[in-house]
Amino acid sequence: MCSIASFYETSGQSDCLFFVTEVIHNHTPLMKPVKLLLLIVMFLFTGFHLVAQPHTLLQDFSGYQDGNYLVLRWTFRSGTLCEGTRVERSTDGLMYTEIGRIPGFCGNPDSPITYTFTDSIPGVNTVNYYRLELGNYGFTTGIPVEFLKTGNNGFLVFSNQAGQTDIYFNNIPGRKGTAVIYSSDGKRIMEAGIDGKHLSLPNAQISSGVYLLLLAFSDNTSVSGNIVIP
Repeated sequence: MCSIASFYETSGQSDCLFFVTEVIHNHTPLMKPVKLLLLIVMFLFTGFHLVAQPHTLLQDFSGYQDGNYLVLRWTFRSGTLCEGTRVERSTDGLMYTEIGRIPGFCGNPDSPITYTFTDSIPGVNTVNYYRLELGNYGFTTGIPVEFLKTGNNGFLVFSNQAGQTDIYFNNIPGRKGTAVIYSSDGKRIMEAGIDGKHLSLPNAQISSGVYLLLLAFSDNTSVSGNIVIP
């Protein structure tokens, strides 16, 4: 049998729903206030878990690498307000630690407003996860942001035993460009468009040797350096 206490613990299970149904259908009109209270509790409790949306205050939440830092950016919807924002980071997307906070009121009653936060010590060559606590409105879902320490050349090259070579480089959201690989005698071996922070070289398309890699971006910046294909 389902009691009021067990209703809170097991809401949504058939025994508790049967209990509420029995109250509604089998009791006298004197029980109407109790019926109404039970229905409200059931609606609020189950509704909270089924339809709660952690991003209701925000219209976007994203992050990107800017040099040796990771930058988080989020925008509050027009007319949404909260008090205080905490920023948390995780290495696995499960256990989070606070790394900063923005005190005072957040949001704007009249128009969307954007905030940024810079993480100066993110995990290196890995994916960092971030979430926000928006005052008393709870947490956002976590977002993954990759941080690459690319060294002086501005890129990293990884090759596996299967002959797959992957090149990782810093890039900002929305910036496109072109990757060109030249042989040691200046011959153009390969050219490909880039949109992101990763380029895969097809297996066996490029033979072993030393090559020059040029990454030219749409904002007229570029990086270049030698790569070794094993």
